[in-house]
Amino acid sequence: MNDATSAPQPADAPDNEATRHAWARYWQTGALHSCATSFAGNYDGPIGAFWRDVFGALAPADRVLDVASGNGPLAQLLLATRSESAITCDSVDLAPVSPPWLAQLPPARRARVRFFGGTRAEALPFEDGGHALAVSQFGLEYSDLEGSVPELLRVLARPGRFAAVMHHAESRPVALATEEAQHIAWALAPGGGLFACATAMLRPMSRAATEAGRRALATDAAALAARERFNTCQRELTDRAARSPCPDLLFELREAIAVVMETAARHGEAAARTRLAGVEQAVRDDGARLADLRGAALDEAAMQSLLARFGRDAQHHVEPLRHDGHLMGWAVRITLR
Repeated sequence: MNDATSAPQPADAPDNEATRHAWARYWQTGALHSCATSFAGNYDGPIGAFWRDVFGALAPADRVLDVASGNGPLAQLLLATRSESAITCDSVDLAPVSPPWLAQLPPARRARVRFFGGTRAEALPFEDGGHALAVSQFGLEYSDLEGSVPELLRVLARPGRFAAVMHHAESRPVALATEEAQHIAWALAPGGGLFACATAMLRPMSRAATEAGRRALATDAAALAARERFNTCQRELTDRAARSPCPDLLFELREAIAVVMETAARHGEAAARTRLAGVEQAVRDDGARLADLRGAALDEAAMQSLLARFGRDAQHHVEPLRHDGHLMGWAVRITLR
């Protein structure tokens, strides 16, 4: 692979529109960042330490650009690290982000951060040389680097800095994304997947709400076969979870399907179908975001190609970043002269 823009997409990679909508719906849930299952709050450990060091070197009135910001974990860390300063942050993301935490701040602190949703990294709405520092946490690598890096070079002052934590092709997030993508493919498989088996059970479950319905189901061969297929899927889910290094998605699916079945029994088949469709959409969104992550991750050659885009005069330092013994990504620092 020559660079991130030429990275081969996984076979299950979604189209760009589906991916954009998946990310937009994710940020609308209020999640602060894309590693919500790994960090209960904001980034801590070595990742948090990396950013505190980066922000600690800023001058009191510097202007920061956060590329592919999501709901602003870096802006939040910046405010926490440099609470006494007049440093400001412009946060851009392709999704229409509007983080709830920002609205809860006092007006003076809130005014230090501006979010620009629906903004491409390849077309930044800022003047030349206006930012002392550009940052990105699992973000820039998702963009078209042929267009986004020149935009960074345009808006950064001289001297200026770029710092990022970027997806590493051999990292734990990529490995877990690959594993979870397999869970999703199993659940969505036509015919025998979990969703197909659950769909076939909605009518029998709704009929089981009455005594007459239960008597009829006892001799309904199709309903009995649907129940057996559903029970088989449940056993398969348990077996997959026992073998998996990241079974959380499977456990969440089991709980969500249980709620769907309860809905069918209490409120009927139509209500259960609506709820099941929502669960399936959420799983498809997960699959789209995971495929996007895997396609964006950089191996050694891709990282070297990225660094070359910043020009021969740029000074850079790149090293693997680890958390709790796991490789989490690339820690990147670039200085423009």
